[in-house]
Amino acid sequence: MTQKIFKGRYSYLLGSTALMGLQALAFPAAASDGVKLSLGGFLYNAFGATFDDDQAGEAGDNVNTVGVGHDGEIQFEGSVTLDNGVTVGARFDLEAGDETGDQFDQSYGYFSGGWGELRIGLVDGAAGSSYMLPPGSTSNFGPYSPNNIGAVLSPGLFDPENTITVRDKPIKVVYYSPTWGGFNFGVSYTPNDDEKAYNNGDNVDGSWRANKPEGSASNNVGLNVHYEYQGQDWGLVAGAAAYIEGNVNKGGPEDAEQAGYNAGVNLNFGAWTFGVAGTYFTNENGQDQDLWLIGTGFTYEWDAWTLGAGWAHGVRDVAGFSDNDVLDRAGVTANYAMAPGISLDAGIFYTWAEAADDQGNNADNYDAIEFAVGSALEF
Repeated sequence: MTQKIFKGRYSYLLGSTALMGLQALAFPAAASDGVKLSLGGFLYNAFGATFDDDQAGEAGDNVNTVGVGHDGEIQFEGSVTLDNGVTVGARFDLEAGDETGDQFDQSYGYFSGGWGELRIGLVDGAAGSSYMLPPGSTSNFGPYSPNNIGAVLSPGLFDPENTITVRDKPIKVVYYSPTWGGFNFGVSYTPNDDEKAYNNGDNVDGSWRANKPEGSASNNVGLNVHYEYQGQDWGLVAGAAAYIEGNVNKGGPEDAEQAGYNAGVNLNFGAWTFGVAGTYFTNENGQDQDLWLIGTGFTYEWDAWTLGAGWAHGVRDVAGFSDNDVLDRAGVTANYAMAPGISLDAGIFYTWAEAADDQGNNADNYDAIEFAVGSALEF
């Protein structure tokens, strides 16, 4: 079991709408004023301790027991509605504390109206913005590894787009439909998943043609469908998403075309919410080596408190072995809303794994228990 496959990815838990509510930060302006940007963002911090297999040769070896998790963005967004009714806007997400030189997480313009919304630039695609997760997570913690994890392994790969597009958010075009009777959909097109910045010889402000090194995928498509219903005493949110690579510049069997498919449903009854979601990847670890994940969980809201629990399970094919890598993660969470945009959260989790055919792998029979507390500021 290689750690990269089940390593938890940082992905923010999705809201219940495919459109993501981007207009919420928009600065009101008259058409004659043009687009003016306003400020928003978030800051998540956590402190935790993890006790796992940390002897020489084990997966937790040379990993510190305690630590501080941190994630933050400064978001700039603005829009203006023209006389013809079309809204034009822009958004920039600046990563806080990023030392890699890849400072901007998103940078795109958009046009919207009664016909829907069109986005272009460095932006989440239709699959990456609208995949389904079960309830049970907080801003910092969760069985499905939303942000901060203590275990060195995690089945946190529920996002079918950003799991495959490990280069983060390449340049693309995205369309989201209006909502009809609770239903909407989205579609996105990524010409090349290497094209994001001045890398691999690309010059994105001077040419729209990206270089294609080995492993580079071109003509990729993202899709989502989403449905919401709110009755008098209950509600439902259901959705599905897919991300499909068009063709890959192959250097070997590890560069097979990949696809990811996600679906899930969440039901709420008063203070209770229950849900289940699954994701399936083809050729995730090379030709004919697939990965599937399933998660389930619930939350209960009581005054300013939200209590949750959940479980995630992942199985990955391994070439040359008769059985599979298996990884599980379960836990409980608590969140306390101190004020609008200010919350404290905590979690306790247990993670365990088994490698295919008990292969000589430092992740075999791995287990970990972690305890963590955190805060979330959203502005």
